[in-house]
Amino acid sequence: MQELSEYKKDYYAFTGKLSDINRQIAFAGIAIIWIFKTSTKTGFKLDDNLIAPAIFIVLGLAFDMFQYIYQSLTWTIFYTFYKRKGVTEDFEVDSPEYLNWISWVFFFFKVLFIITAYWKIFWFVYYKITH
Repeated sequence: MQELSEYKKDYYAFTGKLSDINRQIAFAGIAIIWIFKTSTKTGFKLDDNLIAPAIFIVLGLAFDMFQYIYQSLTWTIFYTFYKRKGVTEDFEVDSPEYLNWISWVFFFFKVLFIITAYWKIFWFVYYKITH
């Protein structure tokens, strides 16, 4: 058994780590897609089967950014609201849970987009190897 605050620390540690890993494998996915590009006279071309994974990776990275933009704005507004009311730095304030809901939506979708991208990349590579 442990204090509830310890579980909250675990939650922050694991979601933060998942965000870091998600971002790293998104960039790795871009590298994998880049390996399979073909050169043309005007530049390069991606295989049609890699367009969707590329879009999902871009969406995953965009939602990662949206999550942090939302969190930055929300907690800045929250802090400023109480600061302007004269609340001191050491005063304990409960934050409403609903302020995190949008952040959770961004978190869920950024991970889902990267998983989807890798699923599609897996089948692309599998097909290239087996055919």
